[in-house]
Amino acid sequence: MKRLILFSTITPNNKEDILNKIFPIEIENKIFSYMPSGGVSGSEKYIEEARSFAEYFGAEFKVIDNSVENNVEGSKDLLSSNILVISGGNTFQLLINLRTSGLDVAIKEFIKKNQFVLAGFSAGALVLTPNINVCNLPEFDENLVGITDLTGLGIVDFEVFPHYNDVIHKEQLEAYRLTTTNEVKEIDNDGCLVIDLWFLFDFGTLKLLICQSTYIV
Repeated sequence: MKRLILFSTITPNNKEDILNKIFPIEIENKIFSYMPSGGVSGSEKYIEEARSFAEYFGAEFKVIDNSVENNVEGSKDLLSSNILVISGGNTFQLLINLRTSGLDVAIKEFIKKNQFVLAGFSAGALVLTPNINVCNLPEFDENLVGITDLTGLGIVDFEVFPHYNDVIHKEQLEAYRLTTTNEVKEIDNDGCLVIDLWFLFDFGTLKLLICQSTYIV
């Protein structure tokens, strides 16, 4: 089981489906790490909610604090897990936190594991893409940290537009698509992009990555 999940938020309409995707039965000994986008401070409510999800699915629970510079212990905890969820929040702050904590490197190592689920919602989804340039649109976050390098982790090769509403955002999305060479996938508040990955080997030498993507609505 190698799975990526990108979504906007948990709603009454998608909660059951998303949680079942994050905590799949294929992973038996679940170790769940939750990363609040802006660090642990001020995120107690959301941490407790994540803890309750872990308890429901019988998973060991860890919290990853990305506000700690050069967070070696956090990286170790992350890499000892097989399920990681990165929360929403200010995308610019999250991206700079990942870099200063070193957890950006740990996440790239995390997806080399034999079994994993990596989920990000809203800002947590945006940082998994090639860049967060879409956040410069008025509908998104304010760049309070003054970050200029908007390169994302590049876990996926497309961009996303979370919280998409066709009535409100259609013209903005169409205009933004003209500014990027990447595919831009819109994800509405109930939507969820799930990418299951597996590998095929040709005579033990050629490694081919096969992806299967589905939307939960």
